[in-house]
Amino acid sequence: MASAGQMYPSGPAQGAGLGELGSTEKLDSSAVNRILMEFLIYFGRAVFVFYPVYMTGYMGLSISWVLLCMVMVTWYKKNRQWKDVRIGTAIELVDNETQVVNKELQSALQMASWVQFPDVEKVHWVNKVLEQAWPFFGMYMEKLLKDNIQAVVRQSNSALRTFTFTKIHFGHKPLRITGMKAYTHEVDQREVVLDLNISYDGDVDIDAVVKEPITAGVKGLSLKGMIRVILEPLIGDAPLVGGITFFFIRRPTLQINWTGMTNLLDSPAFSSLSEETIMDIIASLMVLPNRMCVPLIDQVKVDQMRFPLPRGVVRVHLLEARDLVAKDTYMMGLVKGKSDPYATIRVGNRHFKSKTIKENLHPKWNEVYEFVVHEAPGQELEVELFDEDTDKDDFIGKYNLDLGEVKREKEMDQWFPLEGVQSGEVHFKLQWFSLMSDPNLPTEQADGLACAMLAVYLDNASNLPKDHSEIEQQKHGKHSKEARLTRRSACPNSYVELTIDKEVQKSKVAYASKDPVWEEGFTFFVHDIKTQQLSLQVKQQEKKTQLGMLNLPLSRLLSASNMTLDQRFLAGALRNKQPNQAESHSQDSYSGKATT
Repeated sequence: MASAGQMYPSGPAQGAGLGELGSTEKLDSSAVNRILMEFLIYFGRAVFVFYPVYMTGYMGLSISWVLLCMVMVTWYKKNRQWKDVRIGTAIELVDNETQVVNKELQSALQMASWVQFPDVEKVHWVNKVLEQAWPFFGMYMEKLLKDNIQAVVRQSNSALRTFTFTKIHFGHKPLRITGMKAYTHEVDQREVVLDLNISYDGDVDIDAVVKEPITAGVKGLSLKGMIRVILEPLIGDAPLVGGITFFFIRRPTLQINWTGMTNLLDSPAFSSLSEETIMDIIASLMVLPNRMCVPLIDQVKVDQMRFPLPRGVVRVHLLEARDLVAKDTYMMGLVKGKSDPYATIRVGNRHFKSKTIKENLHPKWNEVYEFVVHEAPGQELEVELFDEDTDKDDFIGKYNLDLGEVKREKEMDQWFPLEGVQSGEVHFKLQWFSLMSDPNLPTEQADGLACAMLAVYLDNASNLPKDHSEIEQQKHGKHSKEARLTRRSACPNSYVELTIDKEVQKSKVAYASKDPVWEEGFTFFVHDIKTQQLSLQVKQQEKKTQLGMLNLPLSRLLSASNMTLDQRFLAGALRNKQPNQAESHSQDSYSGKATT
């Protein structure tokens, strides 16, 4: 209504208006015409309203006709307002669908304002494409398993040298994508980031012969998880994308129905062990920080795609908790006691366990942990609290926080409510540190925390000796007939052990090669760049004997271009070449402040 939208002025403004109208100035003709027109319109409305009432009384009709007319007019106005609201809601839904749906759901379900619904879309058309292409995917996997995987399995152990796939069928149930989220903010403009929630409950049928008459097989497999797909870099020429990278942000869940001799693995004693072993293999290939990469142009470096520098470092201060659930009871549960709480904290494949606070529902830990973050948003800080017992520890709450929030806020100091229990909160202080290659920043921390992060890309080695005996013969200049025959025998199964102080990390095993290729990335926290060094030892898998070694002082990185060494290294006196790429990027703020 036009009149309903008008606002009456307050006291002073009204007085000013009255003073203006009460002046003795002569009104012009246009003002007189306007006032006269407003009077005629007002009079016409009055006649239009009261004339039917007059005619009703003049004709001797009942007063109920007047009431009926009033009801009809009121109904018409209400109906008109309802239509206007519907049209306005529809327009708002078209303009801003996500916010409107979240608001309406929160109102209908009486949820708190901080409850958010994920921005995940259904992609039925992709599932239709997968359904159509699934038989051809099965053909590809059959070739992959027989041509590549079968050979790797045979080389992994002498007892598996006759391992053969006899049947490979991936069934008729395709992989399904239950939801997809596309990131438009907080990502580089030259990349597209997609999160795909996948669900596979397939009727696979795979049989293999390990060694006559031992058979193994899988008949049915269930896999659920979230895969992140990154299209980068975006380029101005065909095919518009330089490469595709995909990986699981977190370990997926896996269930397998075994057949043959491996049917024993379906028993409760072995099922979790077997599935965990397979998950370790999957994690070594495509769970962060490991990635699967498909370059689409020659200019893209595969090592940079497979092991890009992390997004940053998060420092987690586990301070305290309060109002925890009491799990210890006395007198057969009649008397409530307290708990002996401790916390487990995980980011990716790195996890820590806090100290245990005895008999306390309001424990104080005041402990600090540091994690390398490869993807934010995406990776989560996973916290679980347990009550320590002599037999099985009791669960007393958990909380997951997307580290993208910490990256946005730079620093968070607050209480977080525990999930899965009736009560309890945990207090964290979280700090985000970006990475910078600046040698002028401090090279050590007085508080014992890390001042830098070292990234190592282990590429390959060349001309490794077969075993330690060949090394000794080379040292003493011996080239006996036995040594010459040794060189013709099997090549070593080797791996690399990387060490900084007490922290030790191991590479995967490269089988039967004097020129092994690892192509793996590692990260270390550095506390004093000037005194610490990186030690690498190439070892033989079976005997754990050393085939070569390299000691690299981290101080060399301070004078290197962009604090990066990308070259081949001679492995000690043995002169076995051990190349690796070491990149040291110091955290940009040592006083606890984070910058972009």
